[in-house]
Amino acid sequence: MEILAVNGHEKRGRYVPGHLHLNVTFLPEADLAEPLRCRPDENSQVCWFPLEEAVEASREAWFRERVYRKLNEKLPAFLAGLPRRES
Repeated sequence: MEILAVNGHEKRGRYVPGHLHLNVTFLPEADLAEPLRCRPDENSQVCWFPLEEAVEASREAWFRERVYRKLNEKLPAFLAGLPRRES
């Protein structure tokens, strides 16, 4: 979990004053052969895609450049440090 300071910026044509975001990052692990089950009333936009596509899917330019890209850059080193799971 991170606390991120967000500077004032324009969003959808309106000014948003500076504020804090609480950022919780998850690294899900799943079997891609299993079907993805969506509940249209809750999570109709759920899908699997590569990390770089996840960055581009974000609608927040500030987060794309300052947060998500940096997380993706750090991810390989983080994963390398995790203990290996036995199959």
